[in-house]
Amino acid sequence: MRKLYSILIVPAFLIGAPVSADDAKSDPARDENGKIVDKKHPDFIRCKTEPIIGSRARKRRVCLTNRQWAEVESQGKGIARGMVEDSSTGILTN
Repeated sequence: MRKLYSILIVPAFLIGAPVSADDAKSDPARDENGKIVDKKHPDFIRCKTEPIIGSRARKRRVCLTNRQWAEVESQGKGIARGMVEDSSTGILTN
């Protein structure tokens, strides 16, 4: 009789596991203030301090989500790649 219960109960836990895993992905863990706790989540807000060009002492704080920081990084790499490609002259032939 116990084998029968274990055979019936185990599949119930296995069926319920993916549903709870999907819920965890859609709704991230939050603290008491409602801020996202997981630092790798795309909507986690990360702040960085950047120097202001032309000033030795002044800095500004920029806060963006991880998704926005990734976009800024990819745009910066694209600009840098374009500058390198534009400045390369290639092989000159006479």
